[in-house]
Amino acid sequence: MQITAEQTDALTELVNIGVGHAASTLNSLIGHKIRLVVPHIEVVSLDDVINNPEVSSSNDISAVSMGFRGSFNGNASLMFPIESASTLVCVLNDEPPESEQLDELRSGTLAEVGNILINGVMGSIGNMLAASLNYSVPSYHESSLADILGHEQNEAVLLARTNFFIDELRIEGNILLFFEIESFHALINAVDQALAA
Repeated sequence: MQITAEQTDALTELVNIGVGHAASTLNSLIGHKIRLVVPHIEVVSLDDVINNPEVSSSNDISAVSMGFRGSFNGNASLMFPIESASTLVCVLNDEPPESEQLDELRSGTLAEVGNILINGVMGSIGNMLAASLNYSVPSYHESSLADILGHEQNEAVLLARTNFFIDELRIEGNILLFFEIESFHALINAVDQALAA
């Protein structure tokens, strides 16, 4: 599905605003200086995501997913290669990489980070486009990208490559917003209306 450069810029700005709010919340909660950067946003198909080496560079993926319903219907996910996820959990919990606590800390820590980040992004989209959204409880998964995405039936995916900079470490992840096709058209229509206002 093609969108214009102006629509892409508008969506990038919405995601960046949400990521900025999420970074502020995370900074205040965990006591580490976190800078989140979304360098690139594109609209792709589900097959494009699964076959994108930058997204599936690791066999194992840590993912936090949250459904949304209302003005737009779909599912939002925050995904990390397992190595980046482990580094993030170590830093946020002040645990050494060899800690035996990492496995039990991973799901809770990443679910909380995902909850904050996804709510920040979707909240920004909802507020700026005057959309009403309700969210499901976030769920945590660890598996291959194909397995994690296997349940998705959506036709439009908004992919935002995200960099976390924490204490000079760079941790890469991806924010994926899966929209039912009618909802994606509604999103683009809302963006066009905002641009015209």
